[in-house]
This record gives sequence, structure tokens and C-alpha cells, in this order.
Amino acid sequence: MTNYIITHNVIEMEQSRDRTASEKKDYPHYFELYDDDHILYARGYSNDNESEGLFEPLDEWGAGYGCTDIMIRDKATNKMVSC
Repeated sequence: MTNYIITHNVIEMEQSRDRTASEKKDYPHYFELYDDDHILYARGYSNDNESEGLFEPLDEWGAGYGCTDIMIRDKATNKMVSC
């Protein structure tokens, strides 16, 4: 099992998809991938937002598109923050 799923490839204008019930359980942490101009490329969910595993979507999927930033939802403020 991978540490993340991409649910919306924004840059290729693909339709977003809903997570299945099992994906909601397995991948609870929302993230967004951006390039260095802060253009949104993708949205997805991961099963890790506290260790180095949270960077896997950026390193694996985002690298192919030139993404340089991953943003996750801060637990305390519920706002998106850059990692």
C-alpha cells in the first residue's frame, strides 16, 4: 500500500474523484502539491502527516511535474500550511 493517493490532478484538468470508504479510513490526511510559483498541481490524501513519509507525494508524484511544496492541514488551526 502506498502512503498516499492523488484524487485530483489539477494541472492536467482531470476530474476529481471521491475517496472510497476504505480510502477515507486508510488516507485521512488532506494535502495539496504546488510548484515554486504557488500554482496548484494536485490534491490528495495520505496516511502520514507527521514523519518524513508526508513528503512521499511531493518526492514521487510531484517531482515529475516540478512541484516544490506540499501543504497540509494544520491540526490546531485547520488551515493549510507549507511543510
